Amino acid sequence: MFDYFANPTRFSKIARLILPWLEIITVACLGYGLYLALLSSPADYQQGDAVRIMYIHVPAAWIALSSYLLLGICAFSFLSGDIR
Repeated sequence: MFDYFANPTRFSKIARLILPWLEIITVACLGYGLYLALLSSPADYQQGDAVRIMYIHVPAAWIALSSYLLLGICAFSFLSGDIR
């Protein structure tokens, strides 16, 4: 069953049908998540509204760190490969 989608024509046909719906769902979930993180979360008793920046900053920092890690792994695998 899984090898059925190995054909690029079949995969592209199914992907063309699914992709617009996934885009709509992604934008809706992102908007709802930003609303929950920035507007409906309670303010901290000491830092007030400034604590809400952590809802954006911490995930962005993790994504940046994982991107640098992936870039380093790709560079290492390229340099350690057999260059002719």
